[in-house]
Amino acid sequence: MSAAAQPGALVISLDFELHWGMRDRVRPSDPAFTDLSASRAVVVELCDLFAQRGIRATWATVGFLFASTRSELAVFLPRTRPVYRQPELDPYRETVGDDEASDPEHLAGSQVRLVASTPGQEVASHTFSHFYCLEDGQDEESFRADLAAAQAIAAQHDLQLTSLVLPRNQWNPRYAAAVIDNGFNCYRGPQPSWGHKSKQHDKQNAFNRASRLVDTYTGLTPPPTMAWNQVQEDNGLCNVAASAFLRPFEPRRRLVEPLRQSRLRGGLRDAARRGRIFHLWWHPHNFARHPGQCFALLNNLLDEFDRLATSEGMRSLSMRDVAETVRGACTTPKPGDHRKTN
Repeated sequence: MSAAAQPGALVISLDFELHWGMRDRVRPSDPAFTDLSASRAVVVELCDLFAQRGIRATWATVGFLFASTRSELAVFLPRTRPVYRQPELDPYRETVGDDEASDPEHLAGSQVRLVASTPGQEVASHTFSHFYCLEDGQDEESFRADLAAAQAIAAQHDLQLTSLVLPRNQWNPRYAAAVIDNGFNCYRGPQPSWGHKSKQHDKQNAFNRASRLVDTYTGLTPPPTMAWNQVQEDNGLCNVAASAFLRPFEPRRRLVEPLRQSRLRGGLRDAARRGRIFHLWWHPHNFARHPGQCFALLNNLLDEFDRLATSEGMRSLSMRDVAETVRGACTTPKPGDHRKTN
């Protein structure tokens, strides 16, 4: 079957980063920090849910989290590192505890092993150090060293990483060769709309953030989906672009929650009926504060997916599955097999 003739697919990716993804904004004294240790239970629940419902997903994991102890992490720290103009972005300044028990916000080797052992789950990379590809002070040499470190620490878990998600979706096309040379063939590009364009962090203004929020709840059309024949780029990389961010439940927006759910279901239906890809992503810690409501929304969407799998042949795929399909490996599940485990 040609790429253009593939049935629709639901792709889920999770940015598994704990404190490494917010350390420049959230300190241990901040209320949001308490969500991070609670989010470890969310990881367990998501793995259970995906296994029970036959959902394949990609876990883009910060390389630091592959370690269970500080001494294990130290072995893989690259010598060539970014020198960010904003020093608060530098993760190597962060104090790391002795082990997971004493520092569950920065070390998570046991959770990486859990994800890797759960049927249908792909362990992918969120770079080694939560690397920012568009910020001042980094360059291709430090990026290459970062990706090499990510592959090295993953190899300790007998894992080969092939999918990459750039922190804050800062995709830098000038670094495509570095991505390929380090063993990756797939990345998650930014959602194709003005408000989601890759930018430096300090250039993301209030208007950008407001436009994304409004679009989540009141967008007049479903979230964007991607045609199969648009995935592979001329350089050989597969761009499995984001369609929508699954925002955490917010009590003060309870009244517009049905609008958000309706729009997400519309994205699923559009992908199923047109044979396209709907790529939903979020962070495990997004479910930590209101887990009941967040999991209820997710299950609602998965119920819709089940109906579309039955009526339209829609499939649940990881980013790796999409890349293998497009590149001709043909190792993805057949329509209707989304409830089977591997």
